[in-house]
Formats: sequence, C-alpha cells, structure tokens
Amino acid sequence: MALFYFHIADSKEFDEPVEAANTHEAVNVAFNVLHQFSCRHFPPPERLAITVFDEQRSHLATLRLTFQIEYAHTLLA
Repeated sequence: MALFYFHIADSKEFDEPVEAANTHEAVNVAFNVLHQFSCRHFPPPERLAITVFDEQRSHLATLRLTFQIEYAHTLLA
C-alpha cells in the first residue's frame, strides 16, 4: 500500500494521510469521502474540495463539490 495525502478544504483546511493501492484507488477513496461528507452535512458547504497528493506531495487530482440554489426572479419579488 502506498501513502497518499488528502487536503480537504471547506471552511477549514486540513491534511489527512490515506493508504491506497494506487492513484486510482486513492481518487476513488477521495470521491467516497466527498460523497459521504456531503450526505451527512446537508446542506454541504458552498464549496468543498479534496486534493489528492502522493507521498512526495505531488498533485494527482482535485475533486470539488459545489452546492448552489438559484431562485427564479418571480419568487424574489
């Protein structure tokens, strides 16, 4: 297993080490974390991002989730 790092950012930022077999698995884990977080915290933050780095801190991928509601102008009048 290789060591990867997730940089998770919403209103706070932190790094989380994660073990995965390869880059593809690490990105899948990040996707699952993003999904689980957004389901548990509804509504999720406006912007949530997980950046995946390898052991040398080289950027591999960034996953972003944006939550937005747009009302019709007639509802705001």
